[in-house]
Amino acid sequence: MFKKFVIVCLLVLTVCFFSKGTYASTNTYLVDTPTYSILDYGCYDVLFRVFSGGGVLAKLNFGVFQILNLGVSWELGSLIGCYDVVVAVPALQVKCNIYSGDEKIPGFAIGYDGQGFFYDKDDGDFIQKGKGIYLVAGKEMFFPTLNINAGINMNDFKNPGILGFVGASYEILEETLAAMVEFDNIGGGRDGRLNVGFRVWITEDFDIDFILRNCTTPDQDRFGCERVLKISYQGRF
Repeated sequence: MFKKFVIVCLLVLTVCFFSKGTYASTNTYLVDTPTYSILDYGCYDVLFRVFSGGGVLAKLNFGVFQILNLGVSWELGSLIGCYDVVVAVPALQVKCNIYSGDEKIPGFAIGYDGQGFFYDKDDGDFIQKGKGIYLVAGKEMFFPTLNINAGINMNDFKNPGILGFVGASYEILEETLAAMVEFDNIGGGRDGRLNVGFRVWITEDFDIDFILRNCTTPDQDRFGCERVLKISYQGRF
């Protein structure tokens, strides 16, 4: 399984570096919360996220139509280290642009994201559930490059309930350095999380995120104050 994962990663990276990359990256996600933006038609986004315990999450998204993105992701817990690798079930992402927004009205998107975090192979489910079905709105507000997104989601279909999320990003240095902050799982009690991070653009298509996740609690049972590294590349076919 590990060899297959390495081969897939190498193939994906080969496609990235030999593809034309002349389009600035689109901010479709902050840390755990989606924005209203989607990839343009013909674009793709390759993402690798390194998290607690040597885990790696790989994600690939495509702009398959002008208003529709499709993607798939796969979490491998303890991939780096000496413990047995925990192989999660691959998850699906779908995101549809409802309205791109204008000077007065925010943009809207609806989607589904089944990717959770920390897969429990005994229960066959993620300890921290993904977004599930969500609706998000966003707009540049107050200052140039200050983008605010807010939305609602439902990720537990056995015990349905509406959760909320809100996030903001601000480019400190244009297309070089951005700060991000979000509050996730609003209404989820102890599962609510405050996440912060910085995004550094190495090129206009290649960026690295340095993240503190669930930074308000030291509770290790809740994966508190987790340090995460995320690498993303966007290109066009």
